[in-house]
Amino acid sequence: MMLGAWVTVVTALVLVVPGALVGRRMTLPWPVAIAAGAPITFAVVSVFTVLYSAIGFEWNAVTALLAVVLTLLAGWAYAAVLGTRRLRGLTPEPTPDDPPLDRRATLALIGGVLVGAVIIAITCIRPLVNTAFAGLNNISQVWDSLWHASSLQWIHETGVGSALRMGELMNYDTHGFNYYPNTWHALGAVIMPLTGANPVELYNTYSPAVLAITVPFGVASLAYWFARHRFDANRSAVLAGAAAAVSALFPSLPYVEVQLTSVPNAVGVSIAPIAAMLVISAVRDRRRVLPAAVALSGVTATHPSGLILAGVIVVLWWLLEGLWRPAYGRLTDVLTLVVTGGITVVGIAPVVYGTISVADTNELPFFDFREEGIGVLKGLGQAAFNGTIPLEQHYPLWGLIILTLLGLGVLAWMRCWAGLAGWVVFVLVTANSVVALGALSYPLGAIGGYFYNSPHRLTFVVAMFSAAAAGLALGVIALAVARLVGGWLSSDERGRSARARWAMPAAVAVLMILIAGAGVVRYAADAQIASKERGGKYIGPDDLAAYHWLEGQPGARDSLILNNLDQGTGWIYPVTGLTPLFPFYRANDFSQRQRDLYWGVSMIGADPHIDQIVRDMNVRYVIDSPPSYWPFQNGVPDPENGVQGDPFLALRLHGAPGLAPVFRQGNVTIYRVDDAVLAPQG
Repeated sequence: MMLGAWVTVVTALVLVVPGALVGRRMTLPWPVAIAAGAPITFAVVSVFTVLYSAIGFEWNAVTALLAVVLTLLAGWAYAAVLGTRRLRGLTPEPTPDDPPLDRRATLALIGGVLVGAVIIAITCIRPLVNTAFAGLNNISQVWDSLWHASSLQWIHETGVGSALRMGELMNYDTHGFNYYPNTWHALGAVIMPLTGANPVELYNTYSPAVLAITVPFGVASLAYWFARHRFDANRSAVLAGAAAAVSALFPSLPYVEVQLTSVPNAVGVSIAPIAAMLVISAVRDRRRVLPAAVALSGVTATHPSGLILAGVIVVLWWLLEGLWRPAYGRLTDVLTLVVTGGITVVGIAPVVYGTISVADTNELPFFDFREEGIGVLKGLGQAAFNGTIPLEQHYPLWGLIILTLLGLGVLAWMRCWAGLAGWVVFVLVTANSVVALGALSYPLGAIGGYFYNSPHRLTFVVAMFSAAAAGLALGVIALAVARLVGGWLSSDERGRSARARWAMPAAVAVLMILIAGAGVVRYAADAQIASKERGGKYIGPDDLAAYHWLEGQPGARDSLILNNLDQGTGWIYPVTGLTPLFPFYRANDFSQRQRDLYWGVSMIGADPHIDQIVRDMNVRYVIDSPPSYWPFQNGVPDPENGVQGDPFLALRLHGAPGLAPVFRQGNVTIYRVDDAVLAPQG
């Protein structure tokens, strides 16, 4: 657990501090710069990993620090240019809408973020330490987790952090092009040597650690924006702190995403409201145009779905609020938004290029997770109140539902129509991913497509709005209680007046204690959600024993391991650093010799063509660990009936002339290639 705590602390510092320093250098006030720290940090990572790969620099802790220094210099230049006489008129310093927070409001905000972060980190990490096989070296059984862990190992090992070069990891033989938004992985690779965690330990702790920061920050930014429609800056900060704390109680926010390993998506979405708030504020304070664009590019590079959420928030704000209360005039305000968007496009050029390049293999709108037998009303209820897969057994959570409804009522009272509309829009998009909503199905599906139309990913978005609204409800109650108690204590007597000033801090402290207590009550259920896919169904203790046995064998580290990608044995790479032919459950651009070797494994020693491939690729060991991930990948191949089958089945049943079993434990077997096969042919 100490390692988990250490990774969480280091993650918080590395994630927030560089971006906060850059944001402050670009004229943002400290509270805003700290809030924007994570998206700006990810923007720095995204730009410099691509740049470094293009010029041959490795991405590591030293070059990452260099990237921060260069960005700080660029931020200094930006601030200097804004101060010149010629540009001062274009970027006038407006009357501050957000005056500096007083000490009590600042402490309330910080306290709420800390409560939320601690609940999330403990709830996600502690179950692995206490109950999962191998502790923090436990293997998640979900498809994407192998990619994330391997990416952390790959970037740390090679120094290649560019999102445009991830094909080199996905296919050992061809290095075919593949784009993947990997700023999250690149930042984690920098953290690995700082914490001393191995790739699997880092993956298991870094995943919840990042969400423990970004979820409370993102929800707090939404709540602060909501609250400013009615309250002053100090009271809004108190409400934002309450929302940050209560975000840890929504199971669909951190815990489902940790279970299903869609952490980069969750991180990108959770920081999207921060970037959206910066864009909105840039309309009134045009000095924020560049910081807003940088933050938005960081969100997009982390996961493009975050750009969709930020875009929806900004568009709804413009239609329902900005259009009717312009800062400098409608046309001028629109031009500010256009300039911000244009700079963002420049910053996300690698994302645009990569996304277009892999468009043929990523038809997002055509993912379909709809369930039969669910009516429209039930689908809307599940979408609105955190009841979609995999939370059906935990639905309904009446406490959260009541708080959400109260919060939506507060939003209506504050006339925060854009916030209400955002909640409604994503409830409809989420419901449409569960059940078709008639004529709305196509436009809603187009938005949801960027979230793979996956109910749990879309529920995450709804839950962010719901948590912000619930935080408003709790915060308003706390403020009302503080005002009531303060009225009772106030008088002309100096001592009683001093006690009255402590009414609000005391009410906030009680609220935080109650939320922390609710986190304790919810711990068992939420911890079970976060650690559900950890039982060793595909990769278990026998596999780990085989991997560690193999890493000590002669020639294993200097050769290629032939594995069945469908079985997930690519985990041998992040666990030991050995090189498998297939480091993931799929590969882009299969080569012909890969196909021949994969389907001809049982002919090693009997087919000269297969044997030549073994020599050419320097294969010395073969590992087999059934079952395969998907049902159609098991059993006898039957292409006519759509059954791919298992190419290693013949090896398992009859062996291969050129392979000798040298390790067997449970379902795992390791074969060594005979010296006769490896010997040069005359």
